[in-house]
Amino acid sequence: MIYGTSYFPSRWDAVKYYSVLGFKSYEVKEMIKNGEIHIGMPPGLNSLRRAVAQKDQGGSKRYFIHEDVRVG
Repeated sequence: MIYGTSYFPSRWDAVKYYSVLGFKSYEVKEMIKNGEIHIGMPPGLNSLRRAVAQKDQGGSKRYFIHEDVRVG
């Protein structure tokens, strides 16, 4: 299973992502400050749950979780 997160490799990636949605740079900064979005790797990663920075809207990169959900 693959799903997107609210984690970005850099503040600039978050700004590029949200600018497509009409947000200004200062608004994205507030979203980071308020904990709505995050800079850096997501928590809770392991060999079955990996974070991969993938290209996303506005030329940004955003972390997606690649999770192996197969039952042994």
